[in-house]
Amino acid sequence: MHRERLAQYRWYLLDAVQLAAIALTAIALTPAGAHTFEMFAKLQLAPTEYIAVQRVQHGSVLFAVAGALACVGIAQHVFLVRRNAASYGWSLAALAGVGAAQMLFWSIAYPITAEAEGWTIVPTDFDAARQQWEYAFAASGALSFGGLLAFVRAIEASRPIASMSILESIERDAAVRAARMRARSPDGGGQPRLERSLAGQTRAA
Repeated sequence: MHRERLAQYRWYLLDAVQLAAIALTAIALTPAGAHTFEMFAKLQLAPTEYIAVQRVQHGSVLFAVAGALACVGIAQHVFLVRRNAASYGWSLAALAGVGAAQMLFWSIAYPITAEAEGWTIVPTDFDAARQQWEYAFAASGALSFGGLLAFVRAIEASRPIASMSILESIERDAAVRAARMRARSPDGGGQPRLERSLAGQTRAA
């Protein structure tokens, strides 16, 4: 009984980890999705106009932090589903995608943001810095999106195992309760008192 309870709690934990990881990954993708559609238009802006737009979008670093937390959640998911080969493989692919996106952002895009002091000044080589930042951020978004798709597949692969485990636990609990009810009945067979009374009246008649 104690083992079945632990199995249930484990699946509750798995559900929480899956929900948190997919939510954090989706949050991290929010600026990347908008950036993809506006990137080519921004590349045509004059330096002063581009700096003004980038200053408004300076908060994108906070979304990158959400992506880093998503990596932590996906890593926990990898550990929880390590015995499920399909879910484990998709989880590793998701971790690789989201992790690569984070490495790309922090190693290429963020240093340019720091050089521009939060896009309050024009970088020294403006054209090169702008293209490097734009394409790095777009590639980071594409990798995160691929990681999100892989993580969805990992969740799908984990669900049948989780459902079977929970159902087996419920069936065991029901069997234990039925056995206790039979043990408490006078004849040990678990027959309701009303049915036994009716059967006695029938025999007497």
